[in-house]
Amino acid sequence: MKINWYRHSVLAINFGVMSSLSTSYYFFNKTKHLSHASYTDYLFSKNAWLSFLITVCIYGANVGASILLDLLLNKINRKRKIPFSRMVRNILFFTNGLFVSIVSYYFFLSLFLWFFFQVPFQSFYTTEHLHLSDFLGVILVSFFIIMIVFVFSYNDQLRALELKNKEMEIALQKSQIAHMKEQLSPHFLFNNLNVLISTIQEDPIKAEQFARSFSKIYRYVLERLDNSSCSVGEEVAFIKDYIYLLNVRYDQAIDFLIDDEVTNWGEVQIPTLSLQLLIENVVKHNAIPSEGKITVTLKVEKEHLVMENQKYSKPKQEYSTGVGLSNLSRRCQLLFKREIEIKDLIASFSVSIPLQKK
Repeated sequence: MKINWYRHSVLAINFGVMSSLSTSYYFFNKTKHLSHASYTDYLFSKNAWLSFLITVCIYGANVGASILLDLLLNKINRKRKIPFSRMVRNILFFTNGLFVSIVSYYFFLSLFLWFFFQVPFQSFYTTEHLHLSDFLGVILVSFFIIMIVFVFSYNDQLRALELKNKEMEIALQKSQIAHMKEQLSPHFLFNNLNVLISTIQEDPIKAEQFARSFSKIYRYVLERLDNSSCSVGEEVAFIKDYIYLLNVRYDQAIDFLIDDEVTNWGEVQIPTLSLQLLIENVVKHNAIPSEGKITVTLKVEKEHLVMENQKYSKPKQEYSTGVGLSNLSRRCQLLFKREIEIKDLIASFSVSIPLQKK
């Protein structure tokens, strides 16, 4: 919860002044002392200060309790991985505020009565201070304070959320553009053009298919420069063309298997070009086997799209900064509020990408 302390301090003071004057006026009018007292009267001033301090303390207790409750709910949300609905949160905040207001009222009233008028704590809880009319008045005042705290805290939270969304959008666009530039880099272009040239001489029909897949890849990348996410179906169709290029380049080194269940999730969203990054990592960090192929499996597990590959360690392993997977995890966090899951086992390596319904 975002708290504007300056605003709440001003509100607490203003509300305290109004409460102190009205309460003191009511007290003197009720006891028929108003005609004999003025605003400079010592007893009137003490009552005014008492009401002012109680109001400010109740207001502060509500703000503090709201912050603690918000932290607690966020902690529970992280454990449950399913956030509370807005209605449930509002009910909890209102109930918490009402309870805190009532408890803090009687606590601070007993404390300040002892300080200003030397009323013992024991006698306070057995005298007229616990009348039903006073209790109903406390509830009414508490409700008013709760609404003020809640409305302004909620407004501050909306502003903070709007600012955070803008920052997330900018960060996501930067990450997306950087990733797209990698796919359009001259290095990637020249490698595939060299493969195309050599394939034309050996097998013109295969070269034609290679050129078609190559053009599909570039068209796909260009069309999605402004899209942060895409459907699983679109991404799978793209990755098939991409793996075809790799298999032509590396002599059918990759055996790409797609589980039947993946087709049932065709409309679900994942970050754009996320599968392409994972396939790149497979080629980068594994040796091409002299016999057989690197088996890469695409499947769905627990609302995650999982790409798993066999591990064939290179004699001289390349140094990896992990920037690619780190950026992918950040993109998932920005888009879906969930990160990727990585399992690095002895014989296999897998990455799980969270799926998000459109």
